Amino acid sequence: MASFPLSTVDPLEKLRTTPQLGPRAKPLPLGIQSLDAALPDAGLPRGGVVEIGSPAGLGGATRLALAACVSAQRVSANKSIDGECAWCAWIDSSNTLYAPGAIQAGIDLERLLVVRPDPEDIARIAVRITTSGVFSVVVIDRSGVPGAELGNTRARWTIAVRRLALAAEANNTTILLLSTTSVARKESLPTAMRIELSRPRYDRLSLRITKDRRGRLSGPIAIDSRDLFRVRQATAGSSVTGSSVTGSSTTEPPKTLHLLP
Repeated sequence: MASFPLSTVDPLEKLRTTPQLGPRAKPLPLGIQSLDAALPDAGLPRGGVVEIGSPAGLGGATRLALAACVSAQRVSANKSIDGECAWCAWIDSSNTLYAPGAIQAGIDLERLLVVRPDPEDIARIAVRITTSGVFSVVVIDRSGVPGAELGNTRARWTIAVRRLALAAEANNTTILLLSTTSVARKESLPTAMRIELSRPRYDRLSLRITKDRRGRLSGPIAIDSRDLFRVRQATAGSSVTGSSVTGSSTTEPPKTLHLLP
């Protein structure tokens, strides 16, 4: 089966001039009716950090994050005069983002920057990417990082999330922090919202809001798993190449990461 590698970003300077599109302060809908209905504002908060926890191997958190990126791209494309969609960033230290899966979810890979840093650099790079003001959605996948929930690492991430929250608010960015629920945690991270996913049945997902800055918590809400895992058409054409700072390309060699200042 043919593979669809995420190509290198070219150039990052183009990202600096890409405007952030879409109304400020309004929630970001996921475009999936059952999921939006389960969320307090019928979408994810903009200008804040949302943690999405799920058991290892479930894949639901990744698909929810992909849906958020698709929605951000479509909303901005509809509002843009030239039809260009917003940029999204995906910090993928464990190298688990699958390009064909992103395409099937409807992502325009030409507007997806994939960064694969060392685990100890995730927080620093996430803050710099968010501070750039270029990206509508920033996904930080910690779910596959060994030791991510250990005491010292968790303490560092508490500080990092506070910095991310300030940067997200300043730039109207939705930050999605993907984590695992397989490890018990004594204290929650200082996020605007925490969503927990589980799969009690093969055809059902369970969604709970376990933290919300306005106190709007919810018990388990059943969702048809097909709503989240269905194949969607790509946002803009049939592009199969995207932007990655460490991935490989069939037509050009990898380039080194040039961090946004």
